Amino acid sequence: MAKIVTLEEAVRVVKDGDYLLVGGFGSYASPEELLEGLAERYADTGSPKKIGVLCGITTGDKTESLEPLKGYTIGANRLRAEGLIDVFIAGNLTDARAIAYMVGENKIACYLPPLGVMLNLLRATAAGRPGVITRVGLNTFADPRLDGCAFNERAKELGPLVELTTLDGKEYLFYKAFKKADVAFIRATYADEDGNLTMSKEGVMGPELDMAIAAHNRGGTVIAQVEDIVARGTLHPKQVRVHSTLVDYVVKVKNPDNQRQCYATPGYRPELSGDVRIAGETVKPMKLSLRKVLARRGAMELKPGVIINLGSGMPSGIGSVAEEEGLKFSTTIEAGSMGGIVQEGLSFPGAANSEAFYYQLDTLDMYDGGFIDMAFLGFAEIDERGNTNVSQFAGRAIGAGGYINISQNAKKVFFLGNFSAGKADVALTDSGLDIKSDGETSKFVKSVQQVTFSGDYALENGQEVMYITERAVFKLTKDGLLLTEIADGVDLQKDVLDKMEFAPQVSPELKKMDARLFREAKMGL
Repeated sequence: MAKIVTLEEAVRVVKDGDYLLVGGFGSYASPEELLEGLAERYADTGSPKKIGVLCGITTGDKTESLEPLKGYTIGANRLRAEGLIDVFIAGNLTDARAIAYMVGENKIACYLPPLGVMLNLLRATAAGRPGVITRVGLNTFADPRLDGCAFNERAKELGPLVELTTLDGKEYLFYKAFKKADVAFIRATYADEDGNLTMSKEGVMGPELDMAIAAHNRGGTVIAQVEDIVARGTLHPKQVRVHSTLVDYVVKVKNPDNQRQCYATPGYRPELSGDVRIAGETVKPMKLSLRKVLARRGAMELKPGVIINLGSGMPSGIGSVAEEEGLKFSTTIEAGSMGGIVQEGLSFPGAANSEAFYYQLDTLDMYDGGFIDMAFLGFAEIDERGNTNVSQFAGRAIGAGGYINISQNAKKVFFLGNFSAGKADVALTDSGLDIKSDGETSKFVKSVQQVTFSGDYALENGQEVMYITERAVFKLTKDGLLLTEIADGVDLQKDVLDKMEFAPQVSPELKKMDARLFREAKMGL
C-alpha cells in the first residue's frame, strides 16, 4: 500500500548518484510538481548531486530565452542547475532545450537512443533482461561504428551503450539494459487510498508502468504525482494502469498548473484523452504559404487507405491539406493515437477524436515491424548520400525520438523542409516562386553533421525515398539524389545547384512542380 506524503517528503528520497526515471512526453503528462520540488531542494541544499536521469521523450515547452537560465522553467528543464545531473539518457531532448545546451557544452554526459529502443530498454530493465537486440539504428548515430548513441565527449569517455552483433548472418545492435533504476517520478490522474493509479485524463499513454516496474524490481522507490486521491475501491480495474503494489508514495498536486493535461492549454480537453468526440471537430485550412506548398506536395503522394505517420513541424501540415482536399487515410503518431485529428504546435503529438489509443511502446513495435505505409518527416540537413540529420546541429544535442524507428521501417519516406535555412525573401506567384533573396545556410551539404537517417540503409532495404522542398523535389537513387521537379520561376543553376554543396543528378525529364501548389484555390486532389 502506497503512502500519501508531502512534496518535500517525496523529493528527499532521491540521493546523490541515484538514477531517476522521469515520465511524460513533450508537453504532456509531466510530473511537474515533483521536478519543481527536486529542483528547489537542490537549490536550497546542494543535494542530490550527480544523478542520472532516464526519460522517453523529455518534457518541456521548447521555450528559449537569450537571458541565461530564463525561459527554461518547464518539465525536465527544471533540472538544469549545474551539478545536479551527471548523466542524461533519453529518446529526445527537443522540448528540454536547457538540457540540450548543457549536453552541447559537455557539462553532462548524454546518450540519446531511438525512442522505441529507449522504451524497450525500460521494459528490459523492468523484466531483468540484459538488453534489446534490434536492427533499429544501424548505419545511424546509434550504430557504434558512428556515435553509439553518445552525444558528447563525456558520454564517449563513460563507454558505449550499444554493441554491434551478428545473428544468422545479419547485423544487429545490442543495446544494454540499465543497471540502476533508483527512483521513478511518474504522473497519474487519480490515485485511490491504496495507491492504485489511473491515467484517465492524460493525452498520451507513456512508459509510466515500465518505469514503475523497473524501479520496484531493482529495489528502488516509485513516487506518483496525481490530480486527486479518491476512495479505496472506486477505480475501475480496467482503468488502473499502475497497481498499488508498485507504488511507494503518492503526492497530491498543490498547483493546478503543475497538472495540466498539456502545456498548450490550462484546461482539460476530453477529446485529447478519448473521453468524448467533439462534433464537427475539423482541421482549419492553412493560409497559403511556403509551408502549405510543402504540405500540398507531400499530400499529392497520398493514396486511399494508406497508414501514415506525420512528424512535427513542416510535415504536420499535411493533415490540414488532406482534410481540406477530402483525402482519406489513417494516421498514427508514436505518442500512441490512431486516427483522429493530429494537433499542431505545442499540442503535438496529441490527437483529438482518436479512433484508438495505444501505449507508446506498442505503437513503436508496430512501426518496427513495417506497419507504416508512408512517413512524412522533417530535416535539418541532407547530404549527397541521401542521409538526413535532425538530431544534432547548431550546438545543441536533440536526438531522434521516433524518427529512426519510423524512417527505417516505413515503406515510403518523404522528407519535407525549406531548401535553405536563415532569413529569406521568397514570394509566391500564380504558378511558382519569386526568390528575391535566399537563406544564408545551405541544408544540402557534402556530409551531414550526424546521421539520423541513412540513405545507404534505405537503398539496401528497398525503401522509396523523396526529399521535398518549396522549389525542388529529389528522389534517392543508387547514384545519390536525383532532381526530378523544380518550381516555375526558379533558376536551376542559380537557385538550386549553386546553393548545394554537392552536385545531384538532374533528371533528363525534369518537370515543373504542379502550379496548383502555389495558388489560393483548392488543388482538387
